[in-house]
Amino acid sequence: MAKGKGILQVKGTLNGLNFYVLDGKQVVRTAGGGFNGTAIKTKDSMVRVRENGSEFKTCMRCVSLFKKALQPYLNVLKDNKLHQRLVSLFAKLKSLDTISERGTRHFVKGLQTPAGKKLFTGFVLTNGKSLLTILRDNYSFSFTNGLLLSTYTGKKLFLDTNATHFELVLRYISIDLESEGYSFVSSDSIFLDKNFSGDVTLSLSSPAISNGVVVAVVIGRFFQEVNGKFFGLENGVIEVVDVKYN
Repeated sequence: MAKGKGILQVKGTLNGLNFYVLDGKQVVRTAGGGFNGTAIKTKDSMVRVRENGSEFKTCMRCVSLFKKALQPYLNVLKDNKLHQRLVSLFAKLKSLDTISERGTRHFVKGLQTPAGKKLFTGFVLTNGKSLLTILRDNYSFSFTNGLLLSTYTGKKLFLDTNATHFELVLRYISIDLESEGYSFVSSDSIFLDKNFSGDVTLSLSSPAISNGVVVAVVIGRFFQEVNGKFFGLENGVIEVVDVKYN
């Protein structure tokens, strides 16, 4: 690689040389080299690149579908870094797939392992507090009984907010491995206010699993009541609370 000192700066390829500007200086090097589409598709030395590319493409597609299954909540309870965090998480889950050959590993198969379930459970999709931190109390969850809060006091929710109500929704996202199809079912909403006191039960019939997983997600969102109308606030939580597989 050579650096030019002249006033005239040329960009492009000429007579087998590449001319470009780097840090304000003219740089010249021999044209060619590096990766190109044909080499990646055909060369034996590029097999690992092809495998990684195929798996990354699958992860990106699945991240997009998973996010769609949580709309419209993700449009309101936003985290600008969620996409990157999900891509990183799905890539880790894909690496837990020890059954498939490289190039065909899938995050669902990684999720169908104890390590994958542990990795995904507790993942917060929103920017800020977890469900436990917002509730300020312990809760339990199972696919049999749903989300349970025993002898709960609602005023705990509103210690640092002007909100008047808190909505809780349980959503099950089913992911089929073969088709990569996503479907979901949601519970009815429960609204808690400062005067609430008692047990909270949020239940939902669990979908059957044939070849995939069911991801249980709890959505909690604050609302403010004004003149009898409810206005949703842009704070709350979306969190994975469990994963079910065969």
